[in-house]
Amino acid sequence: MLVRNLDFLSIPKEFSKVEVEIYDKNSIALVYIENKGYSLVLKDNNKINSVFLLKTDILPNNVNDHQDRGDFINVIKMLLDKIYSFADIKEYEKQHQEHVFLRLMDMLTEGDAVEKITEENSNIYRDIEKGFMKLEIDILENKINALNSSLSDVSSSFQNTVTEMEENTWGNKIRKTINQQ
Repeated sequence: MLVRNLDFLSIPKEFSKVEVEIYDKNSIALVYIENKGYSLVLKDNNKINSVFLLKTDILPNNVNDHQDRGDFINVIKMLLDKIYSFADIKEYEKQHQEHVFLRLMDMLTEGDAVEKITEENSNIYRDIEKGFMKLEIDILENKINALNSSLSDVSSSFQNTVTEMEENTWGNKIRKTINQQ
């Protein structure tokens, strides 16, 4: 009998979403998916422009010393760069990625501007749900491919060792035969 537990694919039925206006009707929304990670959504005039999934165990109230913090902030920087690429404003007027990150996390922690989104009230919920399922499957496929590669390397190494041993054995037999004559 084969048994599979697909609990790792299931995600909460409600997400917490906060949003920050960045520049000229462009905003970044942060969606927190408990025990899974986050989704960063770039919106242009309330239309979804890009959606990124971040699988991490960073908690909104504990972001300071986490190893994924830098990568998280880099994704925000990429979104900010995309927003500002069409803007003709001075560099010092642009929002800094770390400040945007901290503001979004504070909004989640404080809870006053948090919107609860579900499958019934948000289209982005379904996209995130499917995205996380696909991400989990991709992670499993990567692990399987790495395991297969390791097995192949071990098998190849073993075969080379066997071949060398056989060659040494035959070489020794030939030398003994030549030496006896």
